[in-house]
Amino acid sequence: MRVVLTWDSDNSDMDLWVLDPNGEKVYYAHPQSYQGGRISQDFTGGYGPEVFWLKDPKAGEYEIRAHFYGDRQQIVTGPTTAHVRLIRHWGKPNQSEQILRVKMAQEQQGQANQESVLIGTFTVK
Repeated sequence: MRVVLTWDSDNSDMDLWVLDPNGEKVYYAHPQSYQGGRISQDFTGGYGPEVFWLKDPKAGEYEIRAHFYGDRQQIVTGPTTAHVRLIRHWGKPNQSEQILRVKMAQEQQGQANQESVLIGTFTVK
């Protein structure tokens, strides 16, 4: 499986968090999970991407979250939108893809100490 987070505001810092069925959170400060999930480098400006991948996901429910730390620009166009591509069976003939989008509310932007925003959940059987 592969999860790709991008966003539509330049000079922004948004972090991808993936929580696995064990409750383990993979993110920039904990870049590898017990079951082998990994996350890419932390991008603190630009549009991303931040990527999570896991070759053999165990069965259970996974959460995809975004934590918006803030930006270094004047927001004229409104809130930042997080874009997530969830790719199952990546690189295989049965590959499938799902696109998720969440507009980050103004009160969520620039709130470094606030919790992350749930982008979506998915189940591996």
